[in-house]
Amino acid sequence: MKTPVILIVDDEDSIIDSLKGSLEDEGYIVLNSSDGIKAIEIIKSQAIDIVFLDIWLPGMDGLTTLKAIKDFNSAIEVVMMTGHGSVNTAVQAIKDGAFDFLEKPFSLDSVFNTINQISSKQQSGAAVSEKDDSIIVEEGRLALTGNDQSIVKIKKIIPKIALSNDDIILMGPSGTGKEFVCRLIHAASKRKSHRLLKINCTFYPPQKLDDLLFGIQKNKDQKCSKKSTIYSSKNSTIFLGAVEAIPLNTQERLASIVSKQELKGADTRIIAAISIAADKGIKEGTLYKGLIDCFPHQLVLPPLRDRREDIPLLLNMFIEYFCKDYGLREKHIEDDALEILINYDWPGNIKELKNLVEKMVVSVPTRNISALDIPTSVRDDMQYGISRYYDRYESMHECEAAWRKNYLLYFLRKNNKDIKKTAEKLDIKEDTLKKYIKEYKIILTDKKRSEKKFQRTIKRSIVLGGTGLHSGDKTGLILTPLPPGSGIIFGNISSGDTIPADIDFVISTNYATCLKGANTVAYTVEHLLATLHAYGISNLLIKINNEVPIMDGSALDFCQIIEDAGIEDQDELLEEFVIEEKLVVGKVKKKNKFITVEPADSLIIHYILQYPKPVGRQEYTFKLDSVESFKKEIAPARTFGFLKDIEALEQQGLASGGRLSNFILIDDEKIINTDLRFPDEFVRHKILDMLGDLYLLGTPIKGKITANMTGHSENAQLVSMLRKTRQM
Repeated sequence: MKTPVILIVDDEDSIIDSLKGSLEDEGYIVLNSSDGIKAIEIIKSQAIDIVFLDIWLPGMDGLTTLKAIKDFNSAIEVVMMTGHGSVNTAVQAIKDGAFDFLEKPFSLDSVFNTINQISSKQQSGAAVSEKDDSIIVEEGRLALTGNDQSIVKIKKIIPKIALSNDDIILMGPSGTGKEFVCRLIHAASKRKSHRLLKINCTFYPPQKLDDLLFGIQKNKDQKCSKKSTIYSSKNSTIFLGAVEAIPLNTQERLASIVSKQELKGADTRIIAAISIAADKGIKEGTLYKGLIDCFPHQLVLPPLRDRREDIPLLLNMFIEYFCKDYGLREKHIEDDALEILINYDWPGNIKELKNLVEKMVVSVPTRNISALDIPTSVRDDMQYGISRYYDRYESMHECEAAWRKNYLLYFLRKNNKDIKKTAEKLDIKEDTLKKYIKEYKIILTDKKRSEKKFQRTIKRSIVLGGTGLHSGDKTGLILTPLPPGSGIIFGNISSGDTIPADIDFVISTNYATCLKGANTVAYTVEHLLATLHAYGISNLLIKINNEVPIMDGSALDFCQIIEDAGIEDQDELLEEFVIEEKLVVGKVKKKNKFITVEPADSLIIHYILQYPKPVGRQEYTFKLDSVESFKKEIAPARTFGFLKDIEALEQQGLASGGRLSNFILIDDEKIINTDLRFPDEFVRHKILDMLGDLYLLGTPIKGKITANMTGHSENAQLVSMLRKTRQM
């Protein structure tokens, strides 16, 4: 049995020293790193079998490091190491492919027992078993699932070709699972303890990809230099995705290397993938004719619409997977929803199905998923029948023209009415596009006014620790990306229950905005929601221990964590709520609490604050036109309160987390504990709160809001009023 190579990733020297010494005494090869970025560099430079990974790391946190490790080589087993208490349950709830977790301080017996379990699993490779004449090929908790004959054939052949040295080409539309099949083959092969190197050919310019694959050539006759990736990756598997995207001459060189078996001396296997039909690619000149024939094994994965009988099996597998992944109770899909999903055409294939299931598992608060929980983009097409759509057209010509017009409009809007960019995207000439625009009477309005926004999430999971203002408990945030259409969702770290960030779930607006679901709560959500509002983050899972941490009383730390995680634009458009008429909450009088909202080209908040001294009258107007303006004008403004209010809160068991460093404390004469960041910091903080409360509508607002002496309660009334207006 091969001795595992172990990597310890922890920023505590005492943990590294004690664990490394004990493992080396037992004969293990042990490396170490103090942060996630260096750990990934080590993993890319040499073969690692097991990683002991701390969840709390400087720079790139443990959860993101875990994902990066699994993305690079899913065969590496990761054991999360955590502190005590709530962090333990956090890891249990969010572990993303980790083998197990150990709670500090842990015993050496538990460490050695975990290593032995991993070694036994790695020796056995991918699970391949026969039962009732069906073969199951799986990786972790996901399997190549289906009874369609094409899938059954692939399942049967994987164990055989995995043990050979033959190169393989995988064919099938985007999203059909080609990379997953590649991982299964690698995990069941003799190379499973070595690297699986993934190269997406669409990400590289032609020359850079050529140098990456073949190295820099000393002469024209040389096919592959020793510095090339495919030559130097000894004993590894190389997955080349979207081969049709690389130039024909590069495809020809690749075919020559594969057909002449030049890499067998390095024992390197190439698994290539194409997402277009071979005959179409050859005809259009994007696919080299001899490329496919040079591969000894050619596997074809069918589109999901051609294997509809497998959809219930895939649904059940993904529901179980994501329920466990997010720490939720198992959910069930009702018959009416199942019928819709079976009949949907799934243009994005299994990848689209997987993303949809993840979204529904996280966002649906009940255990049963009904037809109403399916996004309208899917439900409307299937539930209400295509006939109603087609009946409006009297001829095929009219129907085709309507389809083409909508198709062009979609991409014109997506590209902000840029004709040149749209033509390039559609692979047509600009003159042709202009002709269609004229023929179908498409009117292009001013670009600024018609600019469309797209849904957003973060690029990677990230963690932030802190203290709850009212509870005083140590808490934190674990932010996780979600697919388009999911919305902002709060999740409880311990129980896994979730609450949508939605006005219908608000239970309290006294001193802070609080949400409550069937089995969980989320307190003081307004500062974080304001930050998500400003950054345009529309899809996100936020795991907390009941309360969002107060940090320094402002939103600056939330801005930083969003920027550290990175922002990713998604494919679906973001719908804004555009104010079309004036609405009023309360009676508009100087001494009254009131809010008015009226049409405007962007979100503008004008707030009037009239408090006794030392605050006095403060007035400020903020226009949400950029993230920078939010960070400069509003985000630094801190929570404040009067001494008498703090005493009242303490009598209610609240404000236990108030500190001199996270709260502006005011008595009858002066500010007690700090210097102000702005002369008018109090009114700016009121705008911060309002930005957060407004996001409970579930979409950004475009309009001018004027508020006088209002708080969370009036903000909630406004959002409820807007919700009713929208429904009407």
